[in-house]
Amino acid sequence: MSSVTTSTSKTLSVVKRESFFDDSFFNDSWEDFDKAVQSILDKFDDTGLKVDVGSRSQCRDVYSKIRSSKIDEDLYASQALQITEKEGKFQAVMDVKDFSPNDLQVRVVDDRVVVEGKYFKKSEDGSSTSSKSFYKEFTMPSTANIDLVATALSKDGVLTVKAPKREGDAAQPSGAVTSSSVQQSSSVQESSSTNQSSSSSVSSSSVKKVSMSSSSTFSSSSTSSSQVSSNLMSNMESLDDMAQDMKDRLVFSHDTVNLKLK
Repeated sequence: MSSVTTSTSKTLSVVKRESFFDDSFFNDSWEDFDKAVQSILDKFDDTGLKVDVGSRSQCRDVYSKIRSSKIDEDLYASQALQITEKEGKFQAVMDVKDFSPNDLQVRVVDDRVVVEGKYFKKSEDGSSTSSKSFYKEFTMPSTANIDLVATALSKDGVLTVKAPKREGDAAQPSGAVTSSSVQQSSSVQESSSTNQSSSSSVSSSSVKKVSMSSSSTFSSSSTSSSQVSSNLMSNMESLDDMAQDMKDRLVFSHDTVNLKLK
């Protein structure tokens, strides 16, 4: 008798707030978003800009220009995103300014948080449009309280997703950051039209998976010289047997052919 496991899904209400750095509601996410912006500057800007309280405004302007120029090439490569797990709590902060707030949706599916949205762009002359679907999936740590996941969106397009530590679980060491997995995908649809009412459409899709942790394994073993010698002898005998067996098969096949020719 087989059992079927069903997924539980719940759509979360996205709370609208004031500008990210002007609303104290987000103050515990400011540092994380600064790190997210810094990672994009390190990747695409060669001027050596460093994000801090004094340079935050300038760095965000540079980041915005990078994002605008790169988003059509890759939906995610230039997106500011930071994930942290600290003392059993989960927090994600990401830039979603380019995605329509009306098309943004945040859901909890089992132990995961799924963020979806749509990016829409129209050419200046109105002859073509393009849209891209936005999808991110975060796996919650085992200590996070899935039932209390909350999300908020700032007026300038910064989305936060938070899950507190479940009561009764042992807290992780202060400041410790553990691993989380992110699955993200995008689908692209583009269409164009001319005065002759002709149209064309192109669709493509790509899936990227990002792991926030890395691991390596090293193993070694030692073998005595007598064991090596014994193994070599055994292997040579096996090769001799294989060669003889192959020879016997070739001769047998040859004789069989001759018999058929007669």
